[in-house]
Amino acid sequence: MSKIVTSKDIIAAMAAPNELDKDLICRAYKFAEEAHKEQKRYSGEPYLNHLAHVAKMLAEIGMSPNTIAAGLLHDTIEDTETTPEQLKENFGE
Repeated sequence: MSKIVTSKDIIAAMAAPNELDKDLICRAYKFAEEAHKEQKRYSGEPYLNHLAHVAKMLAEIGMSPNTIAAGLLHDTIEDTETTPEQLKENFGE
């Protein structure tokens, strides 16, 4: 199993995040964690690990907080019962 990446790890990989950036990442992480809570990868590890690793890689290459949050949420509509409207309500367009 790969190392579990936390929201703090993602934030630490960002270049100078402000409080709004940190809040966005924490909210997206918690949303993804809840949406995917019952899902596992074929390896048996929580599905959230994949999303968190994607988000951390995006942070490491200097992508915007919105892009990093999208990395955390990128499989939410496809793989859970989350609707596009729910994402818009919580995160905007």
